Amino acid sequence: MERLLRDVRFGVRSLLRSPRFSVGAVLTLSLGIGVSTAMFSVIHSVLLKAWPVQDSSRLIVVSQRQANGNSNLFSTRDFLEWKQKGGLLAQMGAHVSWAFNLSGSGAQPERVAGGEVSYEWLPALGVQPMLGRLFSPQEDVAGAGGFVVLSSALWKGRYGANPDIIGKPIQLNGAPYTVVGVMPAGFNGFTGKELLWTPLQLHPGSGVSSSSTLHWLSGLVRLPDGVSLAQARSELDSIAARLHRQDPGGDEGFGVDLQTLNDAFTRNVRPALLMLMGCVCFVLLIACANVANLLLARGAARQREMAVRTALGASPFRIVRQLLTESVLLAGAGGVIGIGIAFLLLRGMLAIHPTSVPRIEEIGIDGMVLMFSFFVSVTVGILFGLVPAIDAARVDLNDSLREHGGTSGHRFGRNRSVLVILETALACMLLIGTGLALRSLWSLRSVKLGFAPEHVLTFRIAAPPLLSGSGISGFYHDVAERVRALPGVQSAAIARDLPLSGTDPSMPIDTEGKTSSAVPGEIVTRYRTVDEGYFHTLQIPLLQGRAFSQQDTSTSMSVAIVSESLARKYWPGESAVSKRIKPQFTGSLWCVVVGVAADVRHWGADVVIEPTAYYPYTQVPDSMRSLIEANMAIAIRSRMSQNDLLHSIHSAVANVNSQVPVYEVKAMDSMVADSDSLRNFDVLLLGGFSFLSLALAAVGVYAVMAYFVSQRTREIGIHIALGASSREVLRLILRQGARLAIVGSVVGVVGAFLLRKVMASFLYGLSANDPLILFTAPCMMVLVIVLACWLPARRATKIDPITALRYE
Repeated sequence: MERLLRDVRFGVRSLLRSPRFSVGAVLTLSLGIGVSTAMFSVIHSVLLKAWPVQDSSRLIVVSQRQANGNSNLFSTRDFLEWKQKGGLLAQMGAHVSWAFNLSGSGAQPERVAGGEVSYEWLPALGVQPMLGRLFSPQEDVAGAGGFVVLSSALWKGRYGANPDIIGKPIQLNGAPYTVVGVMPAGFNGFTGKELLWTPLQLHPGSGVSSSSTLHWLSGLVRLPDGVSLAQARSELDSIAARLHRQDPGGDEGFGVDLQTLNDAFTRNVRPALLMLMGCVCFVLLIACANVANLLLARGAARQREMAVRTALGASPFRIVRQLLTESVLLAGAGGVIGIGIAFLLLRGMLAIHPTSVPRIEEIGIDGMVLMFSFFVSVTVGILFGLVPAIDAARVDLNDSLREHGGTSGHRFGRNRSVLVILETALACMLLIGTGLALRSLWSLRSVKLGFAPEHVLTFRIAAPPLLSGSGISGFYHDVAERVRALPGVQSAAIARDLPLSGTDPSMPIDTEGKTSSAVPGEIVTRYRTVDEGYFHTLQIPLLQGRAFSQQDTSTSMSVAIVSESLARKYWPGESAVSKRIKPQFTGSLWCVVVGVAADVRHWGADVVIEPTAYYPYTQVPDSMRSLIEANMAIAIRSRMSQNDLLHSIHSAVANVNSQVPVYEVKAMDSMVADSDSLRNFDVLLLGGFSFLSLALAAVGVYAVMAYFVSQRTREIGIHIALGASSREVLRLILRQGARLAIVGSVVGVVGAFLLRKVMASFLYGLSANDPLILFTAPCMMVLVIVLACWLPARRATKIDPITALRYE
């Protein structure tokens, strides 16, 4: 320990004697460590940190497997039948996200997010209520009455943390629900937004639950002790194979998919985050290469010092240990500043983070992140310091003591060249990745969504629960008519779910006299309910036929409008108008196709178009009305500002029913921006990392060439004395830098080519081998490197040959 402290004290004094070197090295490392620490914080919060439930690694999300291999939610029938098979899924719980009108307690009515769950769902999480209890099996039966478990946030915010709330009724959707429990602080479901839970009370013989093609339930089960995920999959696949032999066309024969809780909620963002972490590693390696180059230069300048220490008896190991101590001190200082940089970067990420990244609001500097920063600091201290330390320890006593100041030598120059080529190659790879991502984003922006989001404001309302049948449709009609009458409103539309929001039920359809190319069990349509103003308000072109009208009511002929992709699937080469279709659920009727609408990219420009059938919301069968029309969206086209419209909208809804809250107010163009937010976030970070790597590489090359000029001062002086012009000297230096830049860029292009499959998964409408980017990015890299060499080269042309030759 005493020797270590002596090395530390000596290292600090040595670094303080070279302030310019020390400051440059620390700042370079702090940038690399800072961005890596910030990115690790995101990875840790989103991908690695345990969920706020007991032993989240053993919680398994269960979904229905379709014939095409994709996963889907359970229908009520399939969910109950899989539970009846026994074994692992006997204790499977079900969950569906829902929203409730919460009123009473003397406060304004509000719309709160929650969930409907089976009685097994909450116990599977292993989270015990802080007050009361969870649901009993008897309370999860149709007709048992209303029961509710509150979140701690709702209990404190709405009910003042009243401990006597247990057993008291609250008003949900206009009906009394008895509070049976309050969950602990920090638990808000897996979305982080749920504020209460009620029993599902499934009844397979009626309503929504009667449809075998309506998939709406998410399954959850906890793995028993001693059972691995692989064993569970093998068991359930065996059951599915047996069921498939018994009924080849049945849904159960396709089996179920099991995913850990973490995989289920992060699978869409995991590849992008891991790719960004890989880019950060490139930046860190470039920073290490830069500092290693600086240490090589410093080591060359200290050759005489190392020779004297060796002559006085210092072993090579002793010299390496001392120099590594200095490297770790530099990395430690860089790590401390890097934590501050990471804190600032995380603040920026929180300001622009996409809503599709789960738990990103939890990112920050915690104990795990600090441990990572410490580990990175020590590791990079050894990584960038080892080669220069070994190089400095291999001194020739005669040469070093005879020369005054030392020379670079062949080995030293080779090491520096390798490091420059490495950082140039890494920076070039990042630049290629950024170029591809930007071109892909540009391609995405040029994709037509199929509707016009500009000047459209959207909001949601829920019909009062006491209404039923046509009274529900009448409520939405009255609200829409009042909204249409508002000053400045050009048109308005009603839909269960507007583009870029929500998910309509998916189900097969029957077509009169036709069959589709779908394999058995494949979901082929979206069931989308709208009003007569939908296509006009969103400016969705009608390619054939007509739009819905106010004459399309519950007592008139059942009609439908199909998307062009659905028409092409069932009636290729002929008109779909006047054909008949029928959704596959209990109570559905044959509908006459009265129009064909252009395809709409409901989920965003980069998502595959789904065949869609549109139906008038006034003709929804009573068996489906509780699901389809529990709440609806209204879109308004107007050039007035959102603030000017909002007060009028609230008044219009209140004039119909003052107890109905308006919620989820959004401008549709902001919804379009949100749909691209993850891709924009990735491109922004990737571009920042590329710019940083480019700057670090340029600084590194500048340092190398500056040292190259200083070491060849005499040689350059001789050239000038013998008649070499400034242009020839300039060409000599720039040629040296350009050679390194070209080799590094070629290596970078080869590296990008080897990683093309990784990059291809993040691109839209573009090949990872795009020749424009593969040519432009290396050229830009070479140009930046040559510019970085310009200043040392210009300095070389100013060398006075007489002054230079005095050193001979």
